[in-house]
Amino acid sequence: MKKIARRTFLKGLAATGGSLATSSLIAMPAIAKDLKGSGEVVVYDGGGAWGEAKRIAYFEPFEAETGIKVIAEPRTEDGAIRASIMAGSPRYDVAILSGGSSPSFARDGLLLPIDYSFFEQADLDGFTTVKPAQYSLPHIIYSLLIAYDTDAFPNGAPQSWADVWDVAKFPGGRTLGPGSWAADAATFETALMADGVAPADLYPIDWARAFKSLDRIKPNVTKFWNSGAEGPQLIIDKQVTVGSAWNGRISAANEQGAKIGFTWNQGVLQYDNWLVPKGAANAENAWKFLAFASRPENQAKFVEHILYAPPNSNAFKHIPAERAKLLPTSPEAVEKQFVQDYEFWNTPREDGKGNNQYAVAEWEKWLAQP
Repeated sequence: MKKIARRTFLKGLAATGGSLATSSLIAMPAIAKDLKGSGEVVVYDGGGAWGEAKRIAYFEPFEAETGIKVIAEPRTEDGAIRASIMAGSPRYDVAILSGGSSPSFARDGLLLPIDYSFFEQADLDGFTTVKPAQYSLPHIIYSLLIAYDTDAFPNGAPQSWADVWDVAKFPGGRTLGPGSWAADAATFETALMADGVAPADLYPIDWARAFKSLDRIKPNVTKFWNSGAEGPQLIIDKQVTVGSAWNGRISAANEQGAKIGFTWNQGVLQYDNWLVPKGAANAENAWKFLAFASRPENQAKFVEHILYAPPNSNAFKHIPAERAKLLPTSPEAVEKQFVQDYEFWNTPREDGKGNNQYAVAEWEKWLAQP
């Protein structure tokens, strides 16, 4: 794949919950910020290795430095988060939503603008791949990749989505993310790339062409996975030979002894955002927490425990080279990938519903077809 230009790379990032952060939005005095305070802040946990990484890199050191108690609240679905905000009693002071979900919360007036006066300018300047926005701050960057069983392809493995669709050359069952996840599983983008569409030409999505491509692979799909862990597990269990999976899940499985191969080529860069819900009881503490979590040293500590890429590129100065090469925003990896266009996914159609809602409805119809 040819190297992507910065302008193309950043296309669509403005829809992360507001316009991209600008100098007028983020005007900082050149002095170190004192984040000390009192009380508490309720932060989305996430559980598992993800929650543990946040505890070590963010929760405990934030408490120690600021005196503000972090209440780690277990994860819940987007619908429950939305309902709690609309009821005037948000579940979190700091929530986490995917980049595909965040814009709709901002559009519906469910978020507070982030007060960037608590942040260091140098930290904000380090957000080069995905910029801070009025209502959202990038938390992690990850990539949906082609994953495969290394034992199944000793003489050359799939290196493109077209290869994934080529069951004659690369035999075996397939697994893909469900289209019911809309943007999050990147099912439609991968289907179009399999049909020859270049990443730069994916948007607006040609729905008819995407479903026609999915028609071709459907008979070979053993299962559309329903969790991030399921895709790699299907490969480990030899139920499939090739599929889509997130880089962090692949690396975690390999650290446990699996032999899952992958390529960065045509990877879909995605990201989650930190957000402060409207009505948050501890908004100031939330902004202080986000400022703390933006420091490169803290993000590097987070990466020690889970392979999600840090949005502050300065964190790479503190990450060992062997660890850095496993991250999707490393210089070697990022040039082969593209950022998913969340602006497209959240653009309302003529009926007022977003493309994400349209995708889910059409997917359910397609899935029911014999």
